[in-house]
Amino acid sequence: MNGRIPRYLQIAETLRERIRGGALARGARLDSQRALAREFGVTLMTLRQALELLEKDGLIACRHGLGTFVASPSIDYDILHLRTFAGDLSAKGEAVETRFLRSDFRPPDRRVAQGLRLRTGEAVFVLDRLRLVNRHPMSYQRSFLPAGIGREVAKADLAITPLRNVLRFKLGIEVTRARETVFAVTLRSLEARELGCRPGTPAFRSERISWAADGAPIVFDRVFIPGDRFRITRELQYEGARP
Repeated sequence: MNGRIPRYLQIAETLRERIRGGALARGARLDSQRALAREFGVTLMTLRQALELLEKDGLIACRHGLGTFVASPSIDYDILHLRTFAGDLSAKGEAVETRFLRSDFRPPDRRVAQGLRLRTGEAVFVLDRLRLVNRHPMSYQRSFLPAGIGREVAKADLAITPLRNVLRFKLGIEVTRARETVFAVTLRSLEARELGCRPGTPAFRSERISWAADGAPIVFDRVFIPGDRFRITRELQYEGARP
């Protein structure tokens, strides 16, 4: 009977069993396509048909220039609570790493200038970080701060000290509220490269403005998360419905 099943379906099922059985752990890199084609005795075209099925099922993810990996489960994000993304993931038992990429001062774009209530000509301090879950890129975060605060933040070792800790313990600034907007975009080359995706990959973009207790805007965060690594979950109840 197996002879009647297309070869690419057989290969897909074999790889699916390896993933579900734990032989291929989440985040693990698969052998190259040529090596897999040799293992199964098929052409590259047939092998790619099998991989396309697994990618559609969300079991693997192809990272441009890096290879094919077993997909990590997408992360549920509760947008109703004010928490840091990294802290939220850590609370769920995920191994979270924050990688410092770069920082500098530059002119803000219009949305950032409005969000931080900046005057014309004011610069902002920009901090770029990459969040990894189980060593797999999950989100690319760019934080904008007013230059006055940024000059103090820049004195800290941002490669090891979380921004929130710098604000709270070094500057005495406590973020008390925020407004967040999440919408769909496609990744540009910079964000795609850092996240190991192809440019144009569908993604979520979150923009969050955080305020201190005195009402002053402190941070404008812009976060990019590939669409296959993120879910927004809310529990709702219709008005008038019985509990």
